[in-house]
Formats: sequence, structure tokens, C-alpha cells
Amino acid sequence: MHEFSAACSIVEAALEGAKGHRVKRITAVNVEVGEFTFLVPEQLEFNFEIASRDTIMEGASLNITTVQGRVKCQKCGHEGETKVDTEIAPQIAMFSPMKCSECGSSATDITGGKDFVITNIEVEIAPGQSN
Repeated sequence: MHEFSAACSIVEAALEGAKGHRVKRITAVNVEVGEFTFLVPEQLEFNFEIASRDTIMEGASLNITTVQGRVKCQKCGHEGETKVDTEIAPQIAMFSPMKCSECGSSATDITGGKDFVITNIEVEIAPGQSN
């Protein structure tokens, strides 16, 4: 259900952005999805297809770029990309504390990878007078 809500938000924002610009059809939406949003790209794409039905973006592609999570270590102060604990089963590793890539501490704060951003939309413009 998390992905359906996100897909509806994408569709609403893209349709709103297209208003007043002679957009005939939205052909693609490009998004950046942070690792810590826990959105599953395949599920997001499926729900986007459903949410965009019967709109000017039906059939549009959803292009997803995953943004790596970043953490800051409370122990050594290093800030960098996440490091998953390989001793934990992969199914639960994403929910475990992220380890510092420098000292291995699990005492980290998330500093990046929580964002979900539409970077741009690609459109076909209806013929008409220039603005």
C-alpha cells in the first residue's frame, strides 16, 4: 500500500505540473527514490501504471533512480554511504542499524537516502501559439 500512495502522489504532482503548459501527453516521469524510503521499484512501477490510467499520462514510463543511503557515525564522526551487516539475513538487513563503513559501529544516524523526488517529466506539447 505504501507504493500505491507514492504512485498516486507522482501522478497528481505530474498532472499539476503539466497544467497551463499545453501538454498533450506526459510520456515519462523521472524520480529519485532514497534507499530509506523502503519503496520497492517494481511495486512502485506497477502502482504507477494503475494510478495513471485514464489520464494524459496513461502508458508513460516511470524511470526510477535509487539514491544510496548515507549515515553519520556517532562513534567516529565519519559520514558516508551505508554498509549493510552481512551477518544478518538479507530479508531483515535493510531494517537493521546501518554500520559505519570506517569503524563498523552500528551507532549511526541517517543523513541521506530518505528523499523521494520527481526530478522532471517528459511531455508532448499540443500544437498552438507560443507562450
